[in-house]
Amino acid sequence: MAVTSASWVPAVIAFVEKQYLPIALLSALALGAANPVPGLAAAKMHIPALATFGIFFVQGVQLRRKEAASALSAKAEIAYGLLFILLLTPLLGLLVAQLPLNPRPLALGLGLVCTVPTALACGVAFVQQLGGNVSLALLLTVSSNILGIFTMPFILPHVVAAAALGAAGSSSSSSAAMLEPLALMGQLCQTILLPTFIGASIRGLVPGAAAFIDSHKKQLSYANAALLASVPWMQISKTASQKMAVDLTGLAATAAAAIGMHALFLLVNTAACRLLQLGGPDPVKAQKVRRTLIIVGSVKTLPVAVTVLSKLGPVLGEAVVGIAMLPVVLYQLTQIVWESVMVSQWLAGDAAAAAAKQRKATE
Repeated sequence: MAVTSASWVPAVIAFVEKQYLPIALLSALALGAANPVPGLAAAKMHIPALATFGIFFVQGVQLRRKEAASALSAKAEIAYGLLFILLLTPLLGLLVAQLPLNPRPLALGLGLVCTVPTALACGVAFVQQLGGNVSLALLLTVSSNILGIFTMPFILPHVVAAAALGAAGSSSSSSAAMLEPLALMGQLCQTILLPTFIGASIRGLVPGAAAFIDSHKKQLSYANAALLASVPWMQISKTASQKMAVDLTGLAATAAAAIGMHALFLLVNTAACRLLQLGGPDPVKAQKVRRTLIIVGSVKTLPVAVTVLSKLGPVLGEAVVGIAMLPVVLYQLTQIVWESVMVSQWLAGDAAAAAAKQRKATE
C-alpha cells in the first residue's frame, strides 16, 4: 500500500524537472504577494544586483560561439531575424504600451517585452528539440542580445512615454527624459554585457572549463532559474508592501494580450518566411530554417526584461515596476506553453508524413 501511495512521486519529480522555470516564476510571484517581508529584506541587502550578475554570468559560461559562427553564410536569414527582433517588435511595443489595461503598468510591461531581444535559452532549446538549424538559432540569440544593449535604450523611453506613466508627481515626458539613452546603455553594458563577457571568457580561456560547464548544464539551469525568479520575487514584494494590487479582470486581460501578441509574432514570422522564400529552394533545408526563424523571432528574453525593469524603479517607482513585472512573466509562460505545443505538433506531423511516405514506397 505504501508503495502504491508513493507511485506518483517519480511523475511529480519528472514534471518539476521539466517545468522548473515556470514553477520557479509562479512560486516567486505567489510568495512575494503573500508575504512581502522576506523579499523586502532581500532587496535591502543588494541581492538584486548579485542575482542579476549571476544570471548573465551563467548565460555567458553557456555560450557556444563556435557553433553560432557556422551560420554566417545565411545572410538573408540573419538580416531578417535581426530586423524583426531588434526593430520591428520594438516599434510594435509603442502600440502595445498603449493598450487599455488597468492598472496602466501592465501595458508598460507588455510594451517592454516587445523591445527586448530573443530568448537566451528556450528558443535554442526548442530548435534543438525540433531538429532545426541550431547554428542559426545560436547566432541570432548571441548577436541580438549583444546588439540589443545598444538599440533598446533608444526605443525604451518612447515605450515608457507611450504607456502614459511617470514617477510620482511627474509627467510621462519627464520620466522619459530621465531615461537618457546613453546613460541607460552604459547601465546595460555594466549589468548585462560585463558579466556575460566574464562568463564567456572563463568558458573560452580556462582549460577544462567548457567541458565542466557542459557536464553540469542541468545544475546551471536550475541555478539560473532560481536567480531569475528572485528578481520578480523581490519586485512583487515591494509592490505588495505598498498595497498595490491587480484584480483578476486585469490579469485575465493581460494574459489575453500576451497570448495575442505572441500569436501575432508567430503569424508575421511565418508569413515573412514564405513571402521572402527564406531558407533557399531545398524544401527540407528551407523548412528547418523557417521553423528556426519562427521560433527564435517570436520568443523574448526574460532575464533582460526583468533587469531593464528593475533599472526603471527609481524613475517610475518600485510599486509600478512590480506590477509591470507581471505581464513580463505572463509572456514568458505563454511562449513556453505555446512553443511546447507547437513543436510537439510539428514533430507529430513530420512523423506522420514520414510514415505515409514509407507506406507509399512499400506499396
